[in-house]
Order: sequence, then C-alpha cells, then structure tokens
Amino acid sequence: MTEQYGSSSPTPEASQRGQRRSRRGWIIAGTIAGVLALGVAAATAEYGNGWHHDGRMSAEAFSEHLEYHVKQVLSDVDATPEQEAQVTSILQSAASDLYAMNEQHVAAHEELHAILSAPTIDRARLETVRADQLRLADDASQRIVQGIADAAEILTPEQRTALIARMERHHDWRED
Repeated sequence: MTEQYGSSSPTPEASQRGQRRSRRGWIIAGTIAGVLALGVAAATAEYGNGWHHDGRMSAEAFSEHLEYHVKQVLSDVDATPEQEAQVTSILQSAASDLYAMNEQHVAAHEELHAILSAPTIDRARLETVRADQLRLADDASQRIVQGIADAAEILTPEQRTALIARMERHHDWRED
C-alpha cells in the first residue's frame, strides 16, 4: 500500500523545530521545577528553623504562611481558586514530608556531635552517618521534585510560562 499524503518522515527543518520546541519545553519545566523547589525548600527551612519565638513556626502558622505565598504568586498568573487550593495542598504535603526529614537531619547532626566529641573517633560510624545523610538529601530532593511536578501539572502551560516570566522579573530585580 502506498502512502497518499507524502513521506512519513519529517523534513530536517520540521525535525529541528520539534527538537527546539522540546528543548524549550524541558528548559521551562526545569526552571519551574527549580523555582518551586527553592520555594518549598525555603518554606521548609523556615518551618524547621523559623524566626519565631521558639525557633519553629507552628504547623498552623506555616500552613497559613504557605497558603498566603501560593495565593500571592498564583494570582499573578490568573490561577483559579481551585488551582490555588490544589497547589497549596500539594506544597503543604511536600513541606510536611520534608519537615519529617529535617528531624532526621537534626538527629544525625546530634549523632555527629557525639562521634566527634568521643575520646576516639569512630570512623565507621561517621561514614554511616555521612552515607545516611546523602540518602536523606536524595530522598528530600526527590520529594521536592515530585511536589514541584505535581503542582506544575495543576497549572496550564500558559500559566507556567507566565509564572516563569514573573520569576525571571523578580530574579532580575534582585540582581540590580
């Protein structure tokens, strides 16, 4: 059977356009992921090491804080209230998971103090703590990326593009 509408293989120009479009999509997705990761990480750091009376922000205060910032950022990209609620829920869940990981990190920090203050250094135990912390960092990184991807999927491609433009303007302002 012969093909009636021409060759099934794309022209070199079409292939290059598709590659550029694909590359641009990955760049945009990567940028969104990075920015949201920083936002979640910063929020988590504030939650775990906040500037509040007892050194920690309460879970309720943190939830309000995160919700406020999500609403502020997403209002600039015309997100619906439903989108705001979904993104807030996703990021709060990620932050909660990261907070639990932060407690493991604090425990490891205390263990390092014990190892290093002992009369002799237990190198094997020190190496175990180091390896555990690398795994914990990888787990945290994976959770951040998962949260970012989940949140980004709530937004339309146009909203994600507008969000990137907003973040770039903010970044440019901070460098001046």
